[in-house]
Amino acid sequence: MADNKDLKPEALKPPEISDKFFNADIKITPKLHKQARGYLKTTASLVGKDTTPQKSLFEIPHFDTAINPYKKTFTKMTAITGNLLLCLWQINKDDNNIFKITNLSEIARQLKVRPEELKLYLIYLGGYQRPITKLEVIKEQGKKDKRILSIYSDKIFYIKFNTRLKDNEKEEDFNNDARVGTDYLSFIKDRDIESVEVMPSKSIQEELTGSGLGNVLVDDSFVAFSLGLSDLAYKLFCFSGSNKPTFKIGFKKLINKKYLNLETQVFGEYNKTGKKIKKGAGRARILQRIKDALDELKEKGHLAKWIYNEQTDFFSWTYTNEVIKHKELLKKEATKELKPPDQTKETRQLDKLEKQENNRK
Repeated sequence: MADNKDLKPEALKPPEISDKFFNADIKITPKLHKQARGYLKTTASLVGKDTTPQKSLFEIPHFDTAINPYKKTFTKMTAITGNLLLCLWQINKDDNNIFKITNLSEIARQLKVRPEELKLYLIYLGGYQRPITKLEVIKEQGKKDKRILSIYSDKIFYIKFNTRLKDNEKEEDFNNDARVGTDYLSFIKDRDIESVEVMPSKSIQEELTGSGLGNVLVDDSFVAFSLGLSDLAYKLFCFSGSNKPTFKIGFKKLINKKYLNLETQVFGEYNKTGKKIKKGAGRARILQRIKDALDELKEKGHLAKWIYNEQTDFFSWTYTNEVIKHKELLKKEATKELKPPDQTKETRQLDKLEKQENNRK
């Protein structure tokens, strides 16, 4: 298939420094965009290798307690594709909040992949859904507050492929066709695509405007920086999408499924009867992997320093303002040019722990 020839050459509306998407070495005044914190937290938890049996989304529905309707993992490249789409959507969306891609090769170039690979990442993003919960408190005069918890499923991205029919094809040829069911991946991969329409979920759109978990400002080198990270370093990088420059968390909490989701890698996997069906790598090995990932983030400029306290089993780290523009650091930069930053209670404690660790060494 000739993607470059068949797709319209209409160019994307890029940021002012489009090269910064895929070249983190350019030293120019940074241009910023927003990343939704909910999406960052989701990718921090879900990025990994998918070892679950694949089931078609188009099979006849039936109740089976062994089947989880939600995808548990997706790859780092799928997640980074979402990061790039969020940025481009904010710049290129139309009045209906839709970003139309008419040149897959341009997007693929920024991710350093082939257009055929990009199609797969788009399919994965469009097919993933997650459970959403929202609490509403209804106040009635003279009555006890009524708390209503709404639970529903929502996609991360709504993605529609507009494929080009050949001269001898018609719509009826694809009704009840297996290629649009169980073989959906290979079907789209091998088709000529006229355009792809992309829209983030409503919850992500709300975060980009400041609701929910809100958003963080990031440098346009965000995608390039992410592409250069190992899987675990990328998970930690996304997890660190915060507006505060320091963070502290215990190992047990960090590996929880709500955070880095590494519990099965540590303890193994068990069935419903409590029998171990897959051996874990063990606490010591995963602990070392986390330390290595933090070293990687420090060497590449995202972390200013980090420390692990063996007595308390806690990690502490301090961010730089290199890629994720933490609001507290931005405020300090705006109010005092070259003055050394004031130490908060957290940074003083981190310095103390670092000195203690160096003395032990």
